Amino acid sequence: MILLLLSSELPAQTSFCPDDPPNNPFLADSPWPIYHRNNYAQASTCITGPLPGDSLQIKTKTEIQGGTSPWVYLSDAYPGGQRALLYSNATHVFKLIDEGDRIVAADSLRIDFDPIASFGWNFLLTKDRNWYTYDPKYDPETGQSTKLIKLTDADPNDPYSEIIELDRFDFGSYDINRVQHFSLNYRGQIVFNSENDESKGYATLGIISPDLDLLDTFRYSTEPGEIVHHNAFPIDENNSLYVVTTSRLICFTWDGNELAIAWEAAYDFVGDGPTGSFAEGSGTTPSLMGWGADNDQLVVLADGHAQNNLVAFWRNLPADWAGFPGEDIRLAGKIQIPNASSFSSTFQSIENSPTVNGYSVAIAQFNGFLGYDCENVKGVQKFTWDQQLNRFQLDWTNDQLNMNGVLTYSSGANLLYGSGKEEDCNYYYYGLNWDTGELELRYQLGPEGTFLDDPFYDGGNANIIDEEGNIYFPGGGSIIKVEIVERAISSTTKPREPITYFSPTPNPAQAYLNLPVEKGEAYTVQIHNVKGELLYQEASQQLLNIEWLPAGLYLITLTKSGEQQIGKFVKW
Repeated sequence: MILLLLSSELPAQTSFCPDDPPNNPFLADSPWPIYHRNNYAQASTCITGPLPGDSLQIKTKTEIQGGTSPWVYLSDAYPGGQRALLYSNATHVFKLIDEGDRIVAADSLRIDFDPIASFGWNFLLTKDRNWYTYDPKYDPETGQSTKLIKLTDADPNDPYSEIIELDRFDFGSYDINRVQHFSLNYRGQIVFNSENDESKGYATLGIISPDLDLLDTFRYSTEPGEIVHHNAFPIDENNSLYVVTTSRLICFTWDGNELAIAWEAAYDFVGDGPTGSFAEGSGTTPSLMGWGADNDQLVVLADGHAQNNLVAFWRNLPADWAGFPGEDIRLAGKIQIPNASSFSSTFQSIENSPTVNGYSVAIAQFNGFLGYDCENVKGVQKFTWDQQLNRFQLDWTNDQLNMNGVLTYSSGANLLYGSGKEEDCNYYYYGLNWDTGELELRYQLGPEGTFLDDPFYDGGNANIIDEEGNIYFPGGGSIIKVEIVERAISSTTKPREPITYFSPTPNPAQAYLNLPVEKGEAYTVQIHNVKGELLYQEASQQLLNIEWLPAGLYLITLTKSGEQQIGKFVKW
């Protein structure tokens, strides 16, 4: 038994990136199983993406019916290691296969037959190769209501097998409708948030089991004109979730039996910002920053003001925090985003969500969906949260580029990725140095194509990275792949340091572990279980007490002098 435990593999999410937030064990074993990559909505990965000097090429799959999709995901690996690209737009779900020389559609399934009246594109991928999508249609006159649809492969071992529907959940049967956003909590359950119905004065949050049983709902009061549905929501490892409205941030809790509001922080997210047909939210989807008892734990997002701010709210409110005059006590910090300016009354200046790694966050100016002027508004910037001073500092700003989407950070390449349009009306793919903001990767994609027949290079909301470092992103009726043909080591970009492994002694152990540190040497140790959940983190002694741990296999991370070592041990 001990030998089997020592050789067993950790869940794929943890093994992809040891520095990830606590792993959700119910998400698909995939480099990119959910929008913004993880439940913290951070859009960052350790996998090394394209580097300066790499030989690159562009592959596209066009003529995808049903309009654009802002999201694309990578499935679990099938036998043989192949993954599917799963893509959901206004009318269909697609399963796409990258065959090397081309990207093909293995199958598609029509979900929505009335895309004008309803427009949904969320997708959830769980570890048991079940997928969930939805049709947000709602028409009280005809009785049409929002549906949640459970899908899978006809043959779970064949990536080319057809998509089949297993079941569907009708929200109208429970007097719930206008459902817009879903996510998967750390119990493997589906969490949803509905639009507010102004005639009733409330919106509905709820929990659904993987078998599509309604477990609980919570109706929360809304004010006239308050918008609660425009942005998605992150979930932390305690199953707290953070819904942002136009006038507040709400923390909901779920203990397995009952939903409740833990706290809410008032904040005018719209302010003097534009309002229009799409400028109807708070600013951005929130991202979570920080975890562990001794670290700051924050919710970060941009507001929708004419001159946008990056704002942070405390998840773990410090006991000695005095707050800011006239602001909610939960407001931790606020800083103006230098290159953020209104470009129309239709969209907010910052629409795409922040990209977070550690306590650093990057965010870019927005220029609208599906095509925009060649002379566009530019601006990308990065900030860092100072845990000692409890405030943001501006690290850098780049006012020369437009990167129109949710940006993706690769710590392996130390680059921030995204696409945008230049004055020659061509789209380019960029990589900015995370530390300096300098442009290190620039690859021409091509001109703006027609909606279906040609590649449409607006990056939408997703730049996902596979195990080989290739990047996929959705365009209007297309999928674009930035493919690495041949690697070249860049002299200007910092590759990810190779992981150093160590074995604590004794192993297996019953009470104590010896760690490879010198007497008096400063270091930090973390212990995770096989689900990726953080169990222990602090600066420790050379002899580590593990008597309190249940028997099992654990991952241990040792950080000293800025370098990290990883090991496994068995407690018996």
